Amino acid sequence: MKRISTFIISAFAIFISCKQASNPDQLINQKASLPDHFKLSELHQKVITSFISKKDSTMSILYGNHEAYNALDSNVPSSLSGVSATLVTWRQQDDPHWFGARIPGDLLAVETIKAAGTGKNTVLNYQRYTGKQLVKLADTTGRAGRIKFIMSQQASILP
Repeated sequence: MKRISTFIISAFAIFISCKQASNPDQLINQKASLPDHFKLSELHQKVITSFISKKDSTMSILYGNHEAYNALDSNVPSSLSGVSATLVTWRQQDDPHWFGARIPGDLLAVETIKAAGTGKNTVLNYQRYTGKQLVKLADTTGRAGRIKFIMSQQASILP
């Protein structure tokens, strides 16, 4: 009798846990995807760090090239020459596939920093794009503060 009840419970558990696989298109977070015209992959940048703002309910990833990683990895960067960095920010949303998890939701902004010039004449050019279609903002009020914030991030420790 014990074997039969164990078998019935096991069969019931398998029956309940087996369900039709999700449509692969539903597993891609379309809300968080960057528009096709913004070619982040062509910048050949890698993830430098990521962070969340509980106050604003946002999450961000900072991408950058090798020079940006080196500049952020040291306390006193020797040179900002060649730095190229991109900060992508999303609104957080609940993950429908994992209870309690938070994932990127609506795309809020993309900020880019590119170094122009060499040596002591290096100037960091800042640009901000907002919204799902990443509309370029002409008014970049507070750009010095944003450059300072982005360049003050510490690179994640990689194994």
